[in-house]
Amino acid sequence: MKIDVRSLSTHLAGLAWVAVRSFVATVIGFTLAGVVLAGVSHHFLSDHHWVYGAIAVTAALAESVAAGVVLGAKRAVVTALAHGLGTLRLGRALTHLVFERMLGLAAGAESGQRSGIVARQLERVPLANAEELLTRAVVAMTGDVGQHGWFQRKVQTQLLAAVRKFTLARFRVEGAERGGIDLLRMKEELERTADEALVQKIPGGLRLWTALALVALPAVVAVQTWVLILLIHAKG
Repeated sequence: MKIDVRSLSTHLAGLAWVAVRSFVATVIGFTLAGVVLAGVSHHFLSDHHWVYGAIAVTAALAESVAAGVVLGAKRAVVTALAHGLGTLRLGRALTHLVFERMLGLAAGAESGQRSGIVARQLERVPLANAEELLTRAVVAMTGDVGQHGWFQRKVQTQLLAAVRKFTLARFRVEGAERGGIDLLRMKEELERTADEALVQKIPGGLRLWTALALVALPAVVAVQTWVLILLIHAKG
């Protein structure tokens, strides 16, 4: 898929519905979990004054909704990223744009650098130079969406960071094996493999956050219920 930076923002905006669905589903799921936890907490306090039960229910529901909102925001971005990589092939498109920007920067380098790069036909760019070109290209592209909405900026920034990390790792392997970076060959290789490689890495952190939330929320409700029971017995 051949797209420029402007049309990229349109594709990113098209992911908003995917993100909204994920966010809403997460919030609803945690809210329902909060209703169950609130009911359990209220059951343990049902023999005492109704105020304690009301406190426990309110706290459990508030904590569940808050957890749903926080995790839902993370899931929304990650789900949108995964959809963009798997369906819209945005990894390939962004990698293409990053390398085009790198090649443009290389061609516009100072005369001493330019003559060396042209002489080798971009086939043996030193690793340090390739890393610098990559960083400059990503920084420039991150600034290109500065005027667009928060969601577009967030998703593109995340995608560019993933593309940079993926490309940098491949550059270092290439530099160690060949003593230099063939930018044109790397461009072709990474465009071909970017989406498959990135879509496997992006959800990793989300699984950890989800597991922590699923464990922490019941634990917090249990602890606060226990504390309320201790306070009741202390007053009695």
